[in-house]
Amino acid sequence: MADSIYHIRALGALDAAEKVFARRGFGEATMREIADAAGISVAGLYYYLPSKQRALYLSCERAFRQLIRRLDRALAASGDPHEQLRAFVRGHLEFVIRQPNAFRVLLRDMDALEAEDRGTILELRRQYFSRAADLVIAVQQQVELSTVSTRVATAALFGMMNWTPMWHHDVSDDDAASVADQMTQLFLHGVTAPSLVEVFS
Repeated sequence: MADSIYHIRALGALDAAEKVFARRGFGEATMREIADAAGISVAGLYYYLPSKQRALYLSCERAFRQLIRRLDRALAASGDPHEQLRAFVRGHLEFVIRQPNAFRVLLRDMDALEAEDRGTILELRRQYFSRAADLVIAVQQQVELSTVSTRVATAALFGMMNWTPMWHHDVSDDDAASVADQMTQLFLHGVTAPSLVEVFS
């Protein structure tokens, strides 16, 4: 019971840190602001999060673990690379939409990590990108000839997905699915692609 209570409170403290980092930026945020957001004392906050660095590391780690689990589900959902890609894009966009604070911290503040923590998170990012690139390769292998660099194609895909919050606000889950499908269509077939019904039938 005590472990469960600790876990719940620790998650609450981390959620508060994520919220403050997203609003203020890691550099400007203070432990007092995080404590206020968590509804606990500064001393109590240090019990769960011994430093801002630790809070940033845990936030980035949690985000990448969740993204990797979503990728795992996308790969397990179908044996068809095109459908796997479609599920991957949906999963990534759902994370971006449902957890905007975590996503903002991941994109904006990850470079503030130091030493071993930075290395660990960079490795998680590398793994995520590499596995997405493997999926792109699987898609490319289904056509006779692809002259597009896998790295360029994968980076362009992430660019499309990660830029979504900049132009599309207050996106619902249903809307996210539609945007994801259109992005997949665009990625696979370009702007002159046939309808989604034709592409995925």
